[in-house]
Amino acid sequence: MTNIKTFFEQSEGKWFTQRTRYDLAQKKVENGKAELTVELLNQDDNTVVDLCRQASARINGNPVQQEENRNLAGAKISWDNQSVGEKGASLIVLIPDDEQLQKGQLIQKLVNRDQSPIVGNFVMGEDEALTLSTFNNTNGLIKERLWFAHPNLRLRTVWEENETGEQGWVMFYSEIRRLNA
Repeated sequence: MTNIKTFFEQSEGKWFTQRTRYDLAQKKVENGKAELTVELLNQDDNTVVDLCRQASARINGNPVQQEENRNLAGAKISWDNQSVGEKGASLIVLIPDDEQLQKGQLIQKLVNRDQSPIVGNFVMGEDEALTLSTFNNTNGLIKERLWFAHPNLRLRTVWEENETGEQGWVMFYSEIRRLNA
C-alpha cells in the first residue's frame, strides 16, 4: 500500500496539466492548460521549517517538531499557464498522525503572499488515492483527490461544498509527466 512519502516521491517532476472547471451555480465551463513542477523539500528545508512554525498555533495548539516527526512530506508546487499569463507556486507539508503514514494534517500556503497558512487534513485511501481537505475563506469545504492511473499519468478532482453539502464548483485535471528525451 502506498504511503504519503511514496506518493510525494511519485509526484516529483514536471507535468503537463489540462483542467476543466465546472461552475455549477452559473452553469459555466472553463478549460485550461499549464506546466506543473513538483519539487520535493526535505523536512529541514528552511521553507518547511518556517511553514510549520507559522502554522503551529493552528495544529492542535502544539508546535510542529520536525526533529520528532521524520516522516514529514514537503513539496513546492509551481505552475505556469502561459496562455493567460498566470504563474505561481504553493508550499505543502503533510504531517502523518500514524506510523503507516496514511493520514494526518496538512499545511499549505501560496508563495509570496501575505496570508496565513491553510491547515487541513489528508488521508491515503486503500485505493492509493490521496484526499486533501481544507476550508476556504467562506467556510466552504474544499476537497482534492489525487491518484495515479499510470506512473506517468496523474488524475485529480477538486470540489467545493458549502455548509449544506451543496457543491459550488468542481474541477478535473489530467496530468502527464514530462519525460526527458
